[in-house]
Amino acid sequence: MTELNVGNGRCMGAARLLIRPVQAVIELGAAGDLLAAALRSVHHVNRHGSTDDFIAVALPGMRMGRKAMLPGHDLELIGSEASLDTLLALDGIAALKRRGMLQDMEVSETFADPGMTGAAYIRDQSRVKHTSGWIRRSKARAERRSKHLGKPVKIRAHDTSMLVLTHGDAVLHIREFTGLVSDAHLMVSTYGFSGSVTPAILPVFPDSLRGS
Repeated sequence: MTELNVGNGRCMGAARLLIRPVQAVIELGAAGDLLAAALRSVHHVNRHGSTDDFIAVALPGMRMGRKAMLPGHDLELIGSEASLDTLLALDGIAALKRRGMLQDMEVSETFADPGMTGAAYIRDQSRVKHTSGWIRRSKARAERRSKHLGKPVKIRAHDTSMLVLTHGDAVLHIREFTGLVSDAHLMVSTYGFSGSVTPAILPVFPDSLRGS
C-alpha cells in the first residue's frame, strides 16, 4: 500500500488553473459545494502525488461579508502542468464539468517575476486553540486517554478576519497575506495552503488590492 503524503510539499508554480462556477450555480447558492469539492480534489492530488509537485490554493475573491469572511467564487490553483492535469482528470472535477457547473477551464503558464505583488493563503492554526470546537475535541481526547484535561480555559471569540473552511473533520482558518513574489521555493500543505512562518507568495493578484 502506497504511503500517503503528510505535511508540506513544494509547489512548482509553473502553471495555473482557474476554477469558476457558472452563473446558475452561483444564483442557486451552490458555489460553496463546488469549492468544497475542488478543495477535496486538491487534497487528493497532494496526498497521492510527489512532495516536489504539490498544488497551491489561492482564493483571490476573499472578502468580508456582513458578519464573516467569504471565500469568493473563484479558486485559482498554482502547480505544474502535470499536477493540474491530474486534478482535471479526477472523477469529482470531471463530474462537475459534465453537469455544466464549471466554466471552461484550461491549464496555462504562470508569469511570475520576482518583486511583483502576489498573495499567500495561510492556514493559521493558532486560531484553532481555545475555540469551542477545540475545547470539545480536547475533552473527548482526554476522556479517551483517561487523562485530566487541566484547568478550564476561556473560549476564544471567532475571529471574523479569518475565512473558515471545513474539510471532513478538519476546520481550516485561512487568512490572506499580500507580499512580493520571490524565487524561493513555494511550500504548501496537502490542503494547498501556506504555513505562517514562511508564507508562499503566489503569483496571483487578489481582489483586496484592486483599486488600492
